[in-house]
Amino acid sequence: MKKSIFNASFEESLNLEDDGFLQYYEKEQNEKTKKLSQKKFPTLITSLTSLVLTLLFPIGLNFILVAIIMTFRDDAENLTIPISKHELLTEKVYLYCLLLWLLFVLIGKLIKRSYLLPYRLHFHTITYLIWLIFEVDLAAIEITLPTLTVWGVLTFFVLLFLLWYWMIRMKYHNLKERLYTEKSGITKRDKIAKALSIYGGAFLGVALLIKQVLMLFMGNFSTSLKGLGLLFTWFILNVGVLAMLAFMEVPYYLYAYYKWKYPEEYREWEGKSLEEWYGKKYLKKHKELLEHE
Repeated sequence: MKKSIFNASFEESLNLEDDGFLQYYEKEQNEKTKKLSQKKFPTLITSLTSLVLTLLFPIGLNFILVAIIMTFRDDAENLTIPISKHELLTEKVYLYCLLLWLLFVLIGKLIKRSYLLPYRLHFHTITYLIWLIFEVDLAAIEITLPTLTVWGVLTFFVLLFLLWYWMIRMKYHNLKERLYTEKSGITKRDKIAKALSIYGGAFLGVALLIKQVLMLFMGNFSTSLKGLGLLFTWFILNVGVLAMLAFMEVPYYLYAYYKWKYPEEYREWEGKSLEEWYGKKYLKKHKELLEHE
């Protein structure tokens, strides 16, 4: 069988625990679970906390972003930076994203095993973050489109994709080496993706810099600096999120995958009872697991 990061044995999967980001996540997860179990009414508290956070962030904060871009459109004539006439971030987009996010939440409710609960809750946070960045990107496209043009925006996202692909491939090789304790060579595709992301990014940066310098000589000094600042912030924000997904979330959920694949082995490894590991409700529906006690 060809070795991949998804078909390691239980013993090999334990090597993932050496990952620094995974150690941080697992430590944080264990502390939260421990605090929650010590509370008198954990289910009620968790439900109320989730409701408040949902109202504040996925529903509230994301809609505020929509309201801000709508305000920019209404006051476009007074803005120092031109804004596109093509509306991308609208109320409908917000509602579709909200419904999709809520659908993921409902699907997550189907996961009943207690040891997977922290991963499920974290997944909702990550999907919300992706939704937020998606809205930010739509708003940023509206603001930068007059400056970058369509080809500039397309180039921007192609470079981000290539950069993310390179990150994913690099993390894939790292995880494969960690799982099987063997060296994995860098492929030609990885080198091409890295080269395209680096040199392509440099080309885009130089092209935009030349354009902004020309605008400076035409008397748009303030507008040019603001445009460069917004573009740089937008790029760094996207790269930061992509790096987090590649280097932190991939090993975290790969570890969750192996816990799902080898539940009894991990239960014994962590020294948990059946009730601690699966939860009372899950055990009532799967009494065959009591044979492992």
